[in-house]
Amino acid sequence: MRRVTLPILLLVAVAVAACGGSSTVSAEQLEKQRETVHSIAAEGALLAADVERGRSTPPFAKIHSGDLSDLADRAAKALANPAGPSLDAERRREEARAVAVSDALAQLLAHPDDPGVASTVRRKLERLSG
Repeated sequence: MRRVTLPILLLVAVAVAACGGSSTVSAEQLEKQRETVHSIAAEGALLAADVERGRSTPPFAKIHSGDLSDLADRAAKALANPAGPSLDAERRREEARAVAVSDALAQLLAHPDDPGVASTVRRKLERLSG
């Protein structure tokens, strides 16, 4: 079973929290959120692969997918703030990506012992992480 290290989760949480204080999204904040969402998707894909192969216990998969889904939700909320005209299209794309990542992880949360669901989630998260 592949376990994610605490420093990765802390890094992601700090990046998500760093963008919560402003009413508009700056280019720097957008980049941090993009990196955060891609990281969450990649980590979720690894978790889904472990579930798919029977290398993760259902309790671990449920808790970890829930934590990752919550982080993706926070990133989506941070990306919901308006951005300048030159950044708004990119901000909307990243917000949609964060919501899609959260939704995929919620499927794994609801079915932490289903290899078929894990396979579908893994493929989706791999696309979203790239």
